[in-house]
Amino acid sequence: MLKIVNQIWKTLISLKFAVMVMVALTLSLITATLIESSVDTRTAQYFVYRSWWFFTILALFGALILAVAISRYPWKKKHIPFLMAHAGILMILIGSWVTFVNGIDGNVTLAEGDVNSAVEMDQQVLVFKKGDSINSVNFPWMPQSVADRFKGENYSDYGVKVDRFISDSVPKFQFIEAAKDSKEKTGAAIQIKILGAPMGGSPELWLWNGDAAWSTQKLGPARFLIKSESAELPPNQEGEARFDFIALKNGELHYEATSVRGEKKSGKISLASKEPQTINPGWRMPIQVMVKSFIPLAVNKTEYMSSPERTQNPVPAILISLIGNASSQLWLGLGDRAEFTNQAGEQISVGYFQKRVILPFALRLKEFVMKNNPGTMDPASYASNVQVVDGLQKSQSEMDALEIHTIQMNEPLKVQHYTFYQASYIPDFPKITTTVLSVNFDPGRTLKYGGSLLLILGAILLYASKARVKKKVTTNA
Repeated sequence: MLKIVNQIWKTLISLKFAVMVMVALTLSLITATLIESSVDTRTAQYFVYRSWWFFTILALFGALILAVAISRYPWKKKHIPFLMAHAGILMILIGSWVTFVNGIDGNVTLAEGDVNSAVEMDQQVLVFKKGDSINSVNFPWMPQSVADRFKGENYSDYGVKVDRFISDSVPKFQFIEAAKDSKEKTGAAIQIKILGAPMGGSPELWLWNGDAAWSTQKLGPARFLIKSESAELPPNQEGEARFDFIALKNGELHYEATSVRGEKKSGKISLASKEPQTINPGWRMPIQVMVKSFIPLAVNKTEYMSSPERTQNPVPAILISLIGNASSQLWLGLGDRAEFTNQAGEQISVGYFQKRVILPFALRLKEFVMKNNPGTMDPASYASNVQVVDGLQKSQSEMDALEIHTIQMNEPLKVQHYTFYQASYIPDFPKITTTVLSVNFDPGRTLKYGGSLLLILGAILLYASKARVKKKVTTNA
């Protein structure tokens, strides 16, 4: 045993081992840089930065640095610069690992008036619900070249299987008439086209009351919604126009349009003709709503396919099914969820979401402020006026009284150990109301900063020491 330990020790402090580790580390970084420049950062992280073999190289590099430092024992005064530099490198490596394991790097999205404490991470999870049991399972993103070889993965406890994965997808929305004995989630579906939209173009969208996520869509200052006649309508939001479709049990379709000023217009939509029917809601904005199709009892058959062009922020999608029942296949894009009834009659819910971390406090967006370049609509600067909410059970008057903090470019907000940066915004009409804040929690920062300082000081002292020795030798000569 002692012989094996001695052999390992000799290997760790050998020049050959040091050269091998440094070459491997250099080649890894070159490879990652090439992948990042030719593909994207996410792919470089998958193949290099977050791979087991890259962590192994870093661990060997740390072991090399530690072994070489120990090999100089007993240390003398002349070893101080050398030890400082090596200690600095070890501190940087340890600090980076602590940040990787326990750090937070994600986004918080806030609309004006919203209170949110959830940080969305750049990681995906599957959320299963069966009865009162809820479980979250990591489902890592993978490049399409790897996804093409994906053999599927079973989640036997829930009777669900992931059949396919697409790293960069585009949706193909499709709703079809449900069979009378269908066990899938059903609801009324309507396809509409918005004419005269204030942001240009003629956007088309589907509304489906089989799922809350599909039942409403916001387009500029107007919200479009579909509901059954027995369901209660949500209250109108201030400054928002509403167009509600009401699907009756007898198969009829009615509508009710409410303007920003509260003026209402309602009526029945004729479905006798196959030609699309266009409705003028009577709003000041020149919008007309074209009803292209209506299905009283529909199931969601939305599919996802690989995007023909690589996007900067790829949207992943998965194809899931019940184990042993291939006909139950259903696509889920990131942020979607679905419900199944298995052979035992149990209700199973599956969601495909970004991983979320809950902060010990919340932020409220009081106001988003944007200034444009003179004479243009190009943004010159933008900022978020936010309030820090210690508890979510505060009254409206209490929240209004909270201190307002401004987050803007080069002016982050630090709350406890978390730093918030102004990252971007989501444009809306007629006013920019949604902000995206980047959140960073770096528990290894002190170690990394301290290590960098030690490394620099050690290098300076080492250079000064060698210069002094060289000068002394020259003088003596």
